[in-house]
Amino acid sequence: MARVTAIIPARLASKRFSRKVLHPLNDKPLIYHVWKSVSRSRLIDRVFVATDSVEIARAVNDFGGAVIMTSARPRNGTERAAEAVAELRTDLVINVQADNLGLTGAVLDRVIKAMLSDKSIACATLARKIEGRDWKKKLENSNVVKVIGSPDGHALWFSRHPIPYIQQSAKKRAIDLFPFLEHIGVYFFRRKALLEYAGQARGRAEAAESLEQLRIIEHGGRIKLFTTRIDILSVDSKTALKNLRIKL
Repeated sequence: MARVTAIIPARLASKRFSRKVLHPLNDKPLIYHVWKSVSRSRLIDRVFVATDSVEIARAVNDFGGAVIMTSARPRNGTERAAEAVAELRTDLVINVQADNLGLTGAVLDRVIKAMLSDKSIACATLARKIEGRDWKKKLENSNVVKVIGSPDGHALWFSRHPIPYIQQSAKKRAIDLFPFLEHIGVYFFRRKALLEYAGQARGRAEAAESLEQLRIIEHGGRIKLFTTRIDILSVDSKTALKNLRIKL
């Protein structure tokens, strides 16, 4: 039986929203709500918060979560997740960004099932179609990461800018001319693929966009895309929390 481990990398030094993961939300730190959502998965055996912060570790322990202390060396969440599982026996690792609100166990389990049945999938992630009244704001918001998928369901590229560029969009809305996708910050790895990622050099595009997943593509890897319709918010400001419409 394959063992599945979820890692929620967390740090205090968020550039856009300092101390974000400990920000109170319904009388609990924000990271609690992410941990609770991941813990609802039926196929994940263990959930850990990976951090180099004693303050975060104390908060997680206070609500009953498990912690793996890491060094301060990781430059992104995926590197931190790799360090956290280096001594663990596990087959799959689910790396969940600590600011994702609205995840469900069902959507996580759907991807896990696919990876358990298809051994060719080394890495996967989630995406959601950009639509609704605020579609233009999302396309123009650099904090909303966009992804282009291939016909066979793999990620071709990620960017903070709207991709692809739409020509002759003056007569029609860009959203009507192309199915733009918003990336959701959850990564599904086979353990070997995650450790290989941590050993690879940081790519130039990865550094330019500050998008850790680009390292995989720059090094010739493939990321399987799974689309979902659930409403997930990646918190990037206090304003986003004030306008929260997601059920926790």
